[in-house]
Amino acid sequence: MRKTIAGTVILLVAIALLGGCLPHYDADDVERKAALGDLLQQYAERTELSRQLIALVQPASRENSGLADAVTAAQANLDCMRTDREALLEQIPFERFEIAQRQLGDAISRLVIEAGNDPHLDHDARFRSLLTQLAAADRRIVTKRKAYDEAVDRYNRSRSGYFHDIEARTLTFRMPPAPGPVVAIPPGNRALTPMRYATLCTYGRTVVT
Repeated sequence: MRKTIAGTVILLVAIALLGGCLPHYDADDVERKAALGDLLQQYAERTELSRQLIALVQPASRENSGLADAVTAAQANLDCMRTDREALLEQIPFERFEIAQRQLGDAISRLVIEAGNDPHLDHDARFRSLLTQLAAADRRIVTKRKAYDEAVDRYNRSRSGYFHDIEARTLTFRMPPAPGPVVAIPPGNRALTPMRYATLCTYGRTVVT
């Protein structure tokens, strides 16, 4: 019976210790997911603009067909990937996704440069508008990517600190040591036995008590 009570008490104390280690990184995890969602939204907007660019450029000049095909191929490569937020929270899928997005961005840049040399397209208001929108989308992608990287850094620090806190609290929980033997000092020898005083370290200063 006593063992059962003692085990229950120990379990409750352990739960109380770990209960103080609530996952502080929950808020940072929410922020990380939100930042990734914002970034994916910007990528999606650029993809839609690139499709509009191909639809405008490809029929206008056969010289741009090869570059337009490169943009289409980069988009097809992205379409073959799983690009939902939950999948891209993992490091390796996200790195592959980023490589594919860079390839798409490079293909769009080459197409824009070449299409800009076409005098008919250069004076087309729709083409100029798409260039402006693509440039704005690229700037937003850079901003959102930086925000996502910072959110990931905060999440990783919080996660590391959380598990370190659990480990520290678990190691701190110890049963008190058994008392040592009491040694009686003969009355005649009391003056010959010096007392050892502990030192207290306070803010870098050692104070002898």
